[in-house]
Amino acid sequence: MKKIIAMAVAAVCLVSATFALDFEFGGRAILGRNLGEGSFSQQVEDAKTDKTFDFGGGAYVNFALFGGLGIQAEANYVKSSIDFTAKNTETNEYEQVDYELHTLDLAPMVWLNLDLWKFTLGFGAGPNFSIPVASLGDVKNAKKEQFQIGLIAGADFKFYFTKHLGLVLSGRYITEWEKRDVTLEAYGQTINTGLPEYSFNRKTIYGGLGLEFKLI
Repeated sequence: MKKIIAMAVAAVCLVSATFALDFEFGGRAILGRNLGEGSFSQQVEDAKTDKTFDFGGGAYVNFALFGGLGIQAEANYVKSSIDFTAKNTETNEYEQVDYELHTLDLAPMVWLNLDLWKFTLGFGAGPNFSIPVASLGDVKNAKKEQFQIGLIAGADFKFYFTKHLGLVLSGRYITEWEKRDVTLEAYGQTINTGLPEYSFNRKTIYGGLGLEFKLI
């Protein structure tokens, strides 16, 4: 694995050096919301969505092929949460029900950077490969049949403090073609409230703030 990663990095650097182009990488924190609508697989009495939000972090590399046009590859780890107030069918009492999903998004995008003095505007779009995991360390146990394919589009605004270091403000929108079915949890534990699995359509919008390093 280490040899493969080293060869990939060497290949990217070689291509960048050959065309005398920029090679950039960075990381950022993520905060956003899921705008997709959800539903239960069965009728549920008095279930109300209180809030939905996403947070996490990501890393990326960007290298150009022709001028400012190139490829940006991203890996973003996002934790999605949806809180419900629902009626327990056994006790007839209302209680807080929380749903959480940890997702690793892998996105190779066609990207265009426009340099404006110390500022850079970037725009891109491409496929998004989403992998549900229990945690970031559980990526090795992800199953291929759980992968989701969708689309991602976004923009970056960059301000460089120095020739090689800059601040990056990002915005991304992700949509998936199929719904996800997830078991509800309360306080981190699966509970027996008579509630079936919750199915939601992922349409996530989030912003990011981080740092970028330019090597060339």
